[in-house]
Amino acid sequence: MEAPKELEGHRYVGDKRTQKVYDLETFTDEEVIKDICEAKSYATFGPDELREARNRGYKLASC
Repeated sequence: MEAPKELEGHRYVGDKRTQKVYDLETFTDEEVIKDICEAKSYATFGPDELREARNRGYKLASC
């Protein structure tokens, strides 16, 4: 999926409300990502790696 403008340049995006992380290269439900952006409840990670998201307590969301 194409990343929303707010998330350009990021692959992994977390939802602070659910502590789930989404891989924008493989996740297909655009409505979920749109909802996260509208609620301004997203987190990005530096470095932009799944390992860093997991270190912060996020779990990978299924497609």
